[in-house]
Amino acid sequence: MTATTIAQVLNNFNPRMPLSGQNLRLWFVPRASSPRRRLEIQLRQQRQPLKILLVGHRGSGKTTELNKLAGEMTEHFETVGFDVLNITGRSTLGYEDLMLSLSTQVTRYAIEKGLIGRPLSDPLQEGWQRLSDWWRQVVAGLEIGRRSGEVETFASLNTLLGEIEIGVTQSAFTRDQINQQLDRQMPELVRHLNWVIDEANRHLHPRRLLLIVEGLDKVDLAAARSVFRDHAPTITSLNAAMIYTFPLALRYSEDYLTVLRHFHQDYYLHNLALRHADGSDDAEGVQTLRQIVRQRLRESLIAADALEQIVFASGGIPLDLVKLVSGAALYALERDEAAEAIVLSDAQNAIKDLRRELAANLSMAEWQLLRQRHTDRRLSNETAIQQLLYKGALIEYSNDIQWCDVHPAL
Repeated sequence: MTATTIAQVLNNFNPRMPLSGQNLRLWFVPRASSPRRRLEIQLRQQRQPLKILLVGHRGSGKTTELNKLAGEMTEHFETVGFDVLNITGRSTLGYEDLMLSLSTQVTRYAIEKGLIGRPLSDPLQEGWQRLSDWWRQVVAGLEIGRRSGEVETFASLNTLLGEIEIGVTQSAFTRDQINQQLDRQMPELVRHLNWVIDEANRHLHPRRLLLIVEGLDKVDLAAARSVFRDHAPTITSLNAAMIYTFPLALRYSEDYLTVLRHFHQDYYLHNLALRHADGSDDAEGVQTLRQIVRQRLRESLIAADALEQIVFASGGIPLDLVKLVSGAALYALERDEAAEAIVLSDAQNAIKDLRRELAANLSMAEWQLLRQRHTDRRLSNETAIQQLLYKGALIEYSNDIQWCDVHPAL
């Protein structure tokens, strides 16, 4: 629902909560530059299990667009989506962490949604038992899934996989032990996971599974580079259509063409440009950002000049826009708990907070490089540029030629 008080603004502008469910239906604002429609057509029309990269700046709204895509494709796909950071709890993950997350998430989803045929035929029962036995062997010797001879069931395997997810998140030792097993037995993991996927697709026919893996655009750049460059054959070996979010910074890397060879297509979710490369305003981008704010709150809750400052300080990044409105609302309530509107000073205080956040990890050399890019607006593939894109201090735009500028909050 639309916020009618400043306190409600805090709930409607939660930077940790991408739009989903009812909020997605109520607050979603279409973007002219979104590749969602083309992505939907390609997935729907091509029967092969496509492997796709969705490239974008951190905070550009990829999760919201993917949630919208999943909702629009229910007639054709059953979507299993997850954020690998939420499953592993680690930003320096390896490909074993990713494949473990895929296996536990897909298998548990298939169990909970009843995507495995019932009653079980003998071949299906045998396949299920082999899967269960393999997982028991992987965790043998660890304090996970101990049992005393009970018959394996869907519920007991689901419980075991849940315990594995918790174990690798909470214990570095457990994670290392399981990852060592998985690295040695990766072909077996892929084979068992593909068995689950094939059975689920048989149950769903003519619909199919679609796997959406998020979070790899947020992990440490070296970790993301290793997963995509060194292990692309493994992470694309599943018998299901897959979408991976991919860090924009690695788009400007010599490794990108190597990665692309293992994927059918890459799509870009561009940032919402506030200006053209020549410095003139981009009316369409500005209006879209205004609409994102107005969709969630009563217009009288934010002064016009405060809204304009927030829109332009966001740099066209939806996450930063939401963060700025939320921060400004907090400053408004600090100023007066009965405040009836966010005013310019509240917006300016929120912008200062964002500036401090962005500046905290910048070196003197990076400040100098940012000054150069602000002057020439030129993107290149140097490692230093990749780091600035990753940190969010430098923003890519594509409304004219491909160009860049320093985050306006800086």
